[in-house]
Amino acid sequence: MRSSWQKRDRALRVGRSRADSRIVASVRAPAGHARKSTRESGQAVVEFALIVFPLLMVVAGIIRFGIGLNFWLDAQRIANQGARWAAVNCGQNATPPASFNPCDPNLETTLRNQALSSGLRSSTQISICFPNGRVPGEPVTVRLTAPFSMVPIIGFGSFTLDADATMRLELEPTEIPAEVGPCP
Repeated sequence: MRSSWQKRDRALRVGRSRADSRIVASVRAPAGHARKSTRESGQAVVEFALIVFPLLMVVAGIIRFGIGLNFWLDAQRIANQGARWAAVNCGQNATPPASFNPCDPNLETTLRNQALSSGLRSSTQISICFPNGRVPGEPVTVRLTAPFSMVPIIGFGSFTLDADATMRLELEPTEIPAEVGPCP
């Protein structure tokens, strides 16, 4: 057995103070108790397996939200363009004459073909209406509605994307067959 001065001398040689050597001695396991080795090699795989499904759901939701936003922005652009074409009677009396006639064969078909997204092109309902009549100075409204589903496989989160634009008529619309009255 070592005496206290031998312990102190040894602690000073190692570079520890007397208090540090007491702390180190108290942290050590008592004699006869071997430290059990625990294996943690599969822990990361289990944690990853638990988190990967919710993480993929969040990423897929962000992507579908982006697609829906793209559809809505595309529909809003088409509504604005349609209202402008309707306000100037499809450019028939433009100076110089327009080389592109959006009313050929009709404005609704042209607007449907303007969709950049193929999903929006096939399912969009377009309505052109003149709430106060078809005279210059009165408004014309173009409204687009399209169904959209956040999870198309199971039909979860289905709603309707609406876009509309209203402009004042500059010319009397002769090329646009639309009903007089509020838009549906």
